[in-house]
Amino acid sequence: MTPPGGLRDSQPALVVSALARTVLGALVLLVLVSVVPAAAGWQSTVVMSGSMAPSVEPGDVTLVRPVDAAALEPGQVLLVDDPDVPGGLRLHRLVAVTDVGLQLKGDANATPDGSLVDAAAVHGVGALRLPGLGLPVVWASEGRWVPLSGAVLALTALLGLALLHRSSDDDEPTDPPGRARSGAAAPPARTAVRATTAVLAVAVLVTGTASAAFSGRTTTASSVGTAPYFTCAAAASGETAAQYLALQETTGTVAYNRGTYSGNGTYAGGVTLGVPGPVCNSASGAVRLDGSSGFVHTPINVSNPQTFSTQLWFTTTTGRGGYLVGFGNGTNGDTSSTRDRLVYMTNAGRLTFGVYDGTPQTITTPGSYNDGRWHQVTATFSPWTGARLYVDGKRVATNASMNAAEAVSGFFRAGYDSLSGWPDPPTSPYFAGSIAHLGIYASALTDAEVAAQYGAAN
Repeated sequence: MTPPGGLRDSQPALVVSALARTVLGALVLLVLVSVVPAAAGWQSTVVMSGSMAPSVEPGDVTLVRPVDAAALEPGQVLLVDDPDVPGGLRLHRLVAVTDVGLQLKGDANATPDGSLVDAAAVHGVGALRLPGLGLPVVWASEGRWVPLSGAVLALTALLGLALLHRSSDDDEPTDPPGRARSGAAAPPARTAVRATTAVLAVAVLVTGTASAAFSGRTTTASSVGTAPYFTCAAAASGETAAQYLALQETTGTVAYNRGTYSGNGTYAGGVTLGVPGPVCNSASGAVRLDGSSGFVHTPINVSNPQTFSTQLWFTTTTGRGGYLVGFGNGTNGDTSSTRDRLVYMTNAGRLTFGVYDGTPQTITTPGSYNDGRWHQVTATFSPWTGARLYVDGKRVATNASMNAAEAVSGFFRAGYDSLSGWPDPPTSPYFAGSIAHLGIYASALTDAEVAAQYGAAN
């Protein structure tokens, strides 16, 4: 039997209205959560693509808090000015802090973003995710009117259900104009109408603001390259280099080491800093060695490395060869009496990699590389794989029987050391040309790793 007050005054109507009002209240709360932190300098953004899935899905609203550049760390999700879309925003994860910018990557993307981001372009670091709150913004931007219309109808129905319950008090006659009722509260239905109207106004205002200010699309996998590294710096240090000297300095004599071993290198002799370097999807610097006294040496004493890799970018047009990178017992840049684990260029421009095992054991490239172009040379060595020599990401020489090097402690260097006693030595042990991104690894890099590192230049 229907209660005296009718269906709208019934207990079921009260329950339905209460549930609808609870849902509306939750929506209002989420909207407020997305905008109130702005008073503390936070920012919200509607995620427009799936490049961060499953961590963040399209239609999620993400709140970011301000962050100092010094506090940026790999793993953080950053909101930044999109380097490829003027006026746009990008929400991606920080994977590397390089000398020339921040390298970001979408969790759903196979490779990092193709463009680096300046630290000054960072709006903040992700702090809170509100799932699905911004879906209407996504649907509107994509012209998906069916789900958008469905959402509007659902919200209208929810509003109607919130107003379904009506008590008999709501049917009391209104007061004549000019007379105010005293001692009585406003009818519940009227209160609900006013509250819900305010809720809808706030929701529309906030959603519109978020759409206008934070609708920059993130980069998707189809719009970036296929290389896992996008700067020479990230590539050289990407396989956990024990020593990594970017050789990007423009003043002074210190060659800063950003590897896992502690100790900076030193520029010695005729070295010109800050010259143009290899281009790896961004500008890169280098140092020029004069071919008569210039080189770079490191202070880290390494004991008998039997598994290692060395890597260096170089360019030259010299016809007299020179020492590129290697290992010796000379301290503080002194000429080594024992030289081993080295790469040098012959007068013909070919590259030779050698280790000393009672006698010099070497492998040499069939081609020449004194053509004035930038090249990346990588030498790897271990008792299991033997000696391998790579140029520009490709293995060009190998000898599996070269599997033991002299048991000696020493220091790595680039640009000069004695080559006395080595086969087909160059006219001068000093390399005349430019070098950059010196990497020393305590592992034998694989073919895939070397190719990926060189991929930064393509």
